[in-house]
Amino acid sequence: MENGLVIKKLADKFWVKVGSSTLVCSPKGKLKESGIYVGDRVKVDVNEQQITSVEDRKTLLIRPPLANIDQIIIVIAPLPKPDFNIVDKLILFALSYGIKPILCINKIDIADHKFINEVFSAYKDVLEIIKTSAKNGNVSELKNVLIGKISSFAGQSAVGKSALTKQILPDAKVDIGELSKIERGKHTTRHSELFEINNSTFLADTSGFTSLDERLLPISYFELPLYYPDFLKYLENCKYRSCSHTKEEHCAVKEAVKVGELDLARYNRYVVIYENLKKEWQKNHG
Repeated sequence: MENGLVIKKLADKFWVKVGSSTLVCSPKGKLKESGIYVGDRVKVDVNEQQITSVEDRKTLLIRPPLANIDQIIIVIAPLPKPDFNIVDKLILFALSYGIKPILCINKIDIADHKFINEVFSAYKDVLEIIKTSAKNGNVSELKNVLIGKISSFAGQSAVGKSALTKQILPDAKVDIGELSKIERGKHTTRHSELFEINNSTFLADTSGFTSLDERLLPISYFELPLYYPDFLKYLENCKYRSCSHTKEEHCAVKEAVKVGELDLARYNRYVVIYENLKKEWQKNHG
């Protein structure tokens, strides 16, 4: 048996990277029912071209279907105008599944200092931020964070995810949708696939990350503050241990917002997500 990595799935066939070769394999027996995902590390019977077992997964996403993803690169750009509701939900999504989120500001060739400073001000204490320009080939910061990881892009349509993929992997057959004059992109990626940058570095190209319903997050409303890294240093200073940081008095998070230490717009989005999660929890628990 040989070790392999599932890099592509179409119907009931799996493309598995085994050493320097790629084999088209079928799952053996009960594996057909239990499910195999792109990103799975597997054992392969090379002679039979069969996947015989799947190793324990570090992470597993169902939508999009991806296993063992190390980090999600959340891409934004000056145009189309960022929807920071999506950004915040993607950060929550990544953190709640044990995946590292990284914010990538693309199209810096058309970004002014005000835009970049506002993004850094709001998110510098939340996650790592990098800058790129797919158009100008300025992707060195992106290449550095990808090394040795399985990564996936996420974000709104038309921010340049496929264009960045082409810069990282110029020989990969990744379609890039033409932007229309009304600044909306076409969905051109139709399945999840891992593209090899080198032996230990892979990039997942998928159309599955666009927007998220916070009600699908695997966390409850009272856990939500723990997934806001910028809130953490304030939590122990709240008067009430069960403080929701929404309506209570003597709340250190609200005070930090008031004095400008925390971004007001991001905090307001937190309150909306908190209330939505709370309503969903109350609906499910009576």
